[in-house]
Amino acid sequence: MMRSAVCKCGTLASRTAVGVSRRRNGIPPSCSRSLSTPAAVASQASSSSLPPNLTFDRRSSFAPKEEPFLVPPTQASTTEDEDEMMDVEESGYESEVEEGLMSTSTTTPRYVIPLPDRLKTNVHGPDGSINGTLWLEPSVFGIDPIRVDLIKQSVDYIRNKIRGVRKAKSKTISEISGSGRKVRQQKGTGRARAGHSRPAHWRGGAKAHGPKNTVDYGNVKMNKKARRLAMVSTLSQKLKEGNLILVDNLKLESHKTKHLVTMLEEAYGIGKDGSTALVLDHYFEDENSEDDDASYHGVPINLWVAAGNIYKIKVLSQRYANVYDILKKEKLIITLGALEQIEARWKD
Repeated sequence: MMRSAVCKCGTLASRTAVGVSRRRNGIPPSCSRSLSTPAAVASQASSSSLPPNLTFDRRSSFAPKEEPFLVPPTQASTTEDEDEMMDVEESGYESEVEEGLMSTSTTTPRYVIPLPDRLKTNVHGPDGSINGTLWLEPSVFGIDPIRVDLIKQSVDYIRNKIRGVRKAKSKTISEISGSGRKVRQQKGTGRARAGHSRPAHWRGGAKAHGPKNTVDYGNVKMNKKARRLAMVSTLSQKLKEGNLILVDNLKLESHKTKHLVTMLEEAYGIGKDGSTALVLDHYFEDENSEDDDASYHGVPINLWVAAGNIYKIKVLSQRYANVYDILKKEKLIITLGALEQIEARWKD
C-alpha cells in the first residue's frame, strides 16, 4: 500500500522503501527544495557549472571539495581524445591558479639547520649584502633543548617588574568627609534606615571593597642562573627560527626616517607591510676622534632618531636587551659591536 506525506516545502512524497530510508536520514523522499547544508552546497557547486566571477575561500565549509583523480590500475594507456581532454583541463586549472581562483600549496617546508652548522651565520651590510660569515658562541646561541618554561617565567618576571606597585586607592567610610549625624528618624517615615550620609550605596559615599594600594606586583624574584638560561634560550630560538640577522654596523648618513624604512624593507622585509624587528646596538663615540657620529643611549644618534617614528621597529642598546622585548618582535637584528658584548655577558 502506497502512503503519501507532505514535506516541509509542500511537495507530495510517496513513502516507498526508498522513501523510508531517506526519511531516516532526515531527507524527504522527492523533495524539490535545495538543501542548505554545507555538504549539499559543496556537492551542488562541484557538480554544476559555476559562474566565472565566483570565488570560494578554501577554508570555508561551503567551498567545493576537490576529489582526487584515481587512475584504474588496468588502464595502461590513454587514447588521443583523452590526452586532449587532459590538456584542456590542465590549461584551465593553470588559468584559474593565475587568476587567484584556486590556491596551490607548492611551498616546500623549511627545516631547521642542525647544530653546530647552525652557528655559522652570515654577516650582512647595512644594504643587505653579505660581507662574510661568523661562528656564534655555542653557550649563548646553541642551547638545545630550548627552556620554554624559563622563558615564560622570565616574561612574567619582567611584566611584574614593569607593573610595580598598584597605585589605586579608594577612601573608606572613615576617610570620607561628613558627620555622623543620623540623617532621619529610625521609624515612621516609611523609608529605609539611615545612620549617616556616608554608606557605600549612597552618592558621595565610600567605596565598598575598593583597592587599598597594598599589592606590590614588582616584589618578585628570579634566580640569576635562571634569568641567564632564559636569555640564552630566547637567543637560541631566534637563531633556530632563522630570524636572527647580524649586521656589520648601522651608522646612517641621515636621520631621515624614509632612508631607514627603504633600507629595511628592501634588505630584510621589515617595515609597514613586513615583519617587526628589535635592533640591538653598542656604539659610543670616541671623544678624541672628530669623524665618529654622536651616540644616544648606546646607539648612533641618526639610528635612534630615524627609528623613533617606525612603530614596528624598536632600537635598544645591548645592555637593555631582555627576553620580553625580543619575543615581542619577529626578527632580531644585532650589530657586531653588540654581539661581542652579548657573548661576553651571557656565555658560561
